[in-house]
Amino acid sequence: DIRGLSVTIPHKEAVLARLTWADDAARGIGAASTVIFDEAERRGYNTDCQAAMDSLDAALGSEPGGSLEGKTALVLGAGGAGKALSYGLLKRGAKVVVSDGIHERAQELAERFGCRAVEWALRHSVNAQILVNCTPVGMHPNVDETPFEKHYLRPATVVFDAVYNPENTLLVKSARQRNCKVVTGVEMFVRQACLQFKLFTGQEGPAEVMRQTLKRATAAVKL
Repeated sequence: DIRGLSVTIPHKEAVLARLTWADDAARGIGAASTVIFDEAERRGYNTDCQAAMDSLDAALGSEPGGSLEGKTALVLGAGGAGKALSYGLLKRGAKVVVSDGIHERAQELAERFGCRAVEWALRHSVNAQILVNCTPVGMHPNVDETPFEKHYLRPATVVFDAVYNPENTLLVKSARQRNCKVVTGVEMFVRQACLQFKLFTGQEGPAEVMRQTLKRATAAVKL
């Protein structure tokens, strides 16, 4: 028997129409990343959002739910990940500014969630305490690219790069060199997998096993 599904691009939005129930995040974002089968029920969850928020909370070193209040977050990318991160940040009380290479996508996201959009060319002008990369820029094999220039990074900024292959993207390396707090895509990936594991099995996911397995799988990419 199949207990559930891990849903990925391009099915996260379309699967909502097939569900009998969806959690608040899945409905709010308009996408589900996990489906659980329970008798005739098909329950959908967006575990991406929770995993991202937990990763940020851990980086900020405060109690879950309160660490993002009042902070300005610049979200790069208005696709599925950008929607999930923007939704979660807004729910935690952050002020979200979104930017995308296709400005119409950023405007659409901003209108949907009630936040602000800026042109891609103006992204460096945003005075943000949190920078989130939800674009594929910097992903293997284009490891010499970055969505945000190093000299615009301010020390103590929290820099979250959702790219996990490689873990040490050019953005991550630049952020560390500028004394920023860093959250890598591996952390979000592992936390999301653990949330799914618990939904599937009722047990806590083996986070460290998952983390080391993912790192070994992406170890061929060296920076």
